[in-house]
Amino acid sequence: MFCPVCRDEYRPGFTRCATCDQPLVESLDARAPSAPAPVLAEATPEANLAAFCGFLTLDEARQARDKLRAEKLPADILIRETPGGEPGTPLQEEFWLRVRPADFAKLEALLGFEPAAHAGADDTFQCSACEATVRASDDACPGCGLRFEE
Repeated sequence: MFCPVCRDEYRPGFTRCATCDQPLVESLDARAPSAPAPVLAEATPEANLAAFCGFLTLDEARQARDKLRAEKLPADILIRETPGGEPGTPLQEEFWLRVRPADFAKLEALLGFEPAAHAGADDTFQCSACEATVRASDDACPGCGLRFEE
């Protein structure tokens, strides 16, 4: 399987290009790519990215990432197991948007999320499920979505 835009090759079973988000084709012919390659900000080494905010679903994380890419801001989605799962229960996943810390202010304006690092220290606490910083006015954790009782 091949991406018609960037021409990367994929194993059988993949249906979309991870870079271009284009449907894969079985073979490439001598023609030029069917669509121009997307223009993204220069790739950032993984070590320079920091978790900005969490999402309840992969679709929400993808929508936020795509919004950032449209503004030429690099972003990755990190998928990890939710901490604290009990043995014998199905694993839960959480989806984190990872970005350059220098872009946090731009991201706040674009997405409307306030990263934990910028939350005020006086009215915050740590989520017991994921350890994200939560404002006292929140009724759910911004990291894992856990709803808080009043």
